[in-house]
Amino acid sequence: MNYKKGNVAIAASIVVAGLIVAGAVMFTNNSSAPTVGNGGSGEGQAAGSGDSKVANVRPVDDSDWVYGSRDAEVTIVEYSDTECPFCSRVHPTLKQIVDEYDGKVNWVYRHFPLIQLHPIAPTVANATECVGSLGGNDAFWTFTNKVYEQAGANGKTDLSALPNYAQEAGVNVDEFNTCVEDSRFSKEVQEDYENAVASGGTGTPYSIVISGDQTIAVPGAQPIANWKAVIDPLLE
Repeated sequence: MNYKKGNVAIAASIVVAGLIVAGAVMFTNNSSAPTVGNGGSGEGQAAGSGDSKVANVRPVDDSDWVYGSRDAEVTIVEYSDTECPFCSRVHPTLKQIVDEYDGKVNWVYRHFPLIQLHPIAPTVANATECVGSLGGNDAFWTFTNKVYEQAGANGKTDLSALPNYAQEAGVNVDEFNTCVEDSRFSKEVQEDYENAVASGGTGTPYSIVISGDQTIAVPGAQPIANWKAVIDPLLE
């Protein structure tokens, strides 16, 4: 695969321009309290491979939840918060990208709950992991898609509805409830959060596009044209 640096510079500038209209919930690295970026502009985050922190992204492995072919040439690793409205906005966009590229791009979902803004986010993140552990990759995505669909419509996740979503995903509700009550995957959720920060994430959603040894940060809820501007050169 030939990777053209000039094309990446163009793609990065397009994504940066897109931050004017794209949203991201932000936090300050030297403070434990997140803040909301003015106008959802995603200030302080720029797309590109120049930030050495991007290389800290944890390698994708069998423990990850992957939508699309695991053998895809390009991987989008998204660090997300179920209660973030901008994450709800980008969720269907990433699904559309994977579907349109038909095996060439996949999407890895990881957790980035900003608890100061969204106190229930770690609970919902743990619930998605519970469903995945009980029902596998497809169940994870069925459940997570439902969470984003409903949270986007109603402003936040209705925790009382989660057992119904789990049942729709095909898992045993009693086992699901026990897993959620035990916060069984709180450690894994926290590890995702820490890796997001270590990889340069300062808000949600925060994504990293990976192809071979190339890593490109894409912050915010970018429109599909900006995603394609980053992905297409990687496939040439």
